[in-house]
Amino acid sequence: MSAPVKEWSTQTAIEQIKKCDFECEGGPLANNDAWRWIVTMAERGPEFWPGQAVWYEVKADVLGVEMRRWAQFKVLSVTAGSDADRRYWVYTITDALPDAYYPGGKNTVQNLRAASLRATAPTESGGR
Repeated sequence: MSAPVKEWSTQTAIEQIKKCDFECEGGPLANNDAWRWIVTMAERGPEFWPGQAVWYEVKADVLGVEMRRWAQFKVLSVTAGSDADRRYWVYTITDALPDAYYPGGKNTVQNLRAASLRATAPTESGGR
């Protein structure tokens, strides 16, 4: 199986499929019970999935100068968190996923929310 042409978040994938206006045997995809279940679960679930490539802005202060650079990581884990107002998803990302005989990446970032991650390489202006 070839790699996808575009990187997706759950939200952008659902939006793309809705735009296609697919038809099922029984009528429009929007009326299909299985499709409606998938959309409902996607709205409740995390935006990014374990193993998915994401972009994260790495920041460092070097000799009083703040440096920033977007770098690609992989989602290592997703957990649910909450505050007084809502439930949210918390991500741990790494520069390399664990594999047989390899413990995983040496650079891991924990406790990130989806707002700090991007599905595609950001532009110079920092677009989503």
